[in-house]
Amino acid sequence: MQLEADGFYDLINTWAEMQLVVTEDSATIIGYGYTYEIAGAFTMLVFDWEASIPLSKESLGLSEGSYGLIREGDIVYACKDQQAYPLPYRPATVEVVSAPEE
Repeated sequence: MQLEADGFYDLINTWAEMQLVVTEDSATIIGYGYTYEIAGAFTMLVFDWEASIPLSKESLGLSEGSYGLIREGDIVYACKDQQAYPLPYRPATVEVVSAPEE
């Protein structure tokens, strides 16, 4: 299932529960910090779910690794090794999948 949004900033309520993972081939925001309304909608459709927000790796210019995310005012920053890199507000697609039961 996919959800399209004008921007990913408004989809997330708790930035401390999210992270940006950059690999050789991709950049993806993962975690469980979505707004109450978004998380509630996902849970009503798929009880156990995992969601991710893929971003264009090329446009970020970040090296591989995991980045913490913080929002200060109108800007979200990806943080790693005491450095903060702004993530521009842009349209986003949230990809939701059923999480396997453990």
